[in-house]
Amino acid sequence: MRVCMLSECYEPVCNGVTTSVKALVHELRARSHHVIVVAPHYGSHRDDSRLVLRLPSLQTRWNRDYPVACPWMPMAPMRLRRLVPDIVHSHGPFFVGVLAWRLARDARAPLISTYHTLYEHYRHYIFFLPDPVVRALLVRWMPRYYNACASVIAPSRVAEESLRRYGVHSPVSIVPTGVPLPNPAEVDGEARKRARERFSIPPDVPMLLSVGRIAREKNLDLVLAAFLRLRDAHPETRLVIAGGGPHLEHYRQTVRAPGYDGQVTLVGPVRHEDLPPIYAAADAFVFGSTTETQGLVVAEARAAGTPCVVVNVGGAGETVRHGEDGLVVDPTPEAVSSAVSALLSDDDLRGRMREACLRNAPLWTPQAMADRVESVYREVNEARLVGRRARAG
Repeated sequence: MRVCMLSECYEPVCNGVTTSVKALVHELRARSHHVIVVAPHYGSHRDDSRLVLRLPSLQTRWNRDYPVACPWMPMAPMRLRRLVPDIVHSHGPFFVGVLAWRLARDARAPLISTYHTLYEHYRHYIFFLPDPVVRALLVRWMPRYYNACASVIAPSRVAEESLRRYGVHSPVSIVPTGVPLPNPAEVDGEARKRARERFSIPPDVPMLLSVGRIAREKNLDLVLAAFLRLRDAHPETRLVIAGGGPHLEHYRQTVRAPGYDGQVTLVGPVRHEDLPPIYAAADAFVFGSTTETQGLVVAEARAAGTPCVVVNVGGAGETVRHGEDGLVVDPTPEAVSSAVSALLSDDDLRGRMREACLRNAPLWTPQAMADRVESVYREVNEARLVGRRARAG
């Protein structure tokens, strides 16, 4: 099939949407599908592949890491008309999403869209408009866009429920984003040892890890509050936080305060390919975000064999098997610290959960994701053919 994949986020931007799109594109191409990616132009970045089409874009002062595409410029639709796709797959409902809608209409191809983000939790990024206005725009636009799709892909039940609350009645398929399994050499004993040495953490000292964008919506305050409570029972514990974002310096200042005693390290952005040994080195992965549709970092930790403690709000805990490969708890410092303490206090429990993580990780690979996305593509194409025959008859 000829697939045109359109996304507001792509390389070199590093976030969950980019990771998801790249994984799907790579796997579909490995299956001999012809996939063209359409994404905003980003600064001086140059793509290695000729199968990536960049749109003119603007970098705004308030969010320089996320350029805004300008799909209304004439050259964009003119170049896209030559693609003649069998499937148009968008990864957002806004600027590039509108272009996907137009492309699907002009090519008479099915429009499929993946709903990656619970946008109601990210309204604060549109600070130049009053919150009631942003809310009203979402309420009006979301059902209009997603009801124009032949099918919608959601990474979790939480994401599907969000769509239904907006009034979306298009078919929705739940397809969690796949995470590649790391090379065993990246997560073995030697790799874990080197990762701990990087942060000056001895092998016998408990190490907790949190990975993600350092921003308001990621609820890092909950992780830090739980850590402070945990230190009463496990005073030697160290917490490593990896990721960049607008609040990185704020939290670096926070952990310098009395009470943390230099036991929290914010390492800043880490290349995605460097993360597996860091995941594997941790005794537990702690994730406090309540705004996730899925939380890819949870799947990445699982693939490295590290049990997770996640909250039961949002979609991050949906793929965690509570008590088997992780713990899903209430979003309170007391509940999170208690769950982490249970893991740190029981070597046998932690060992069983590590084994379960490695056993369950193959259920959530890019191959599994592509299998289900291909099924969605086939279903919408078959429905289109049936509709054409019915109209012809």
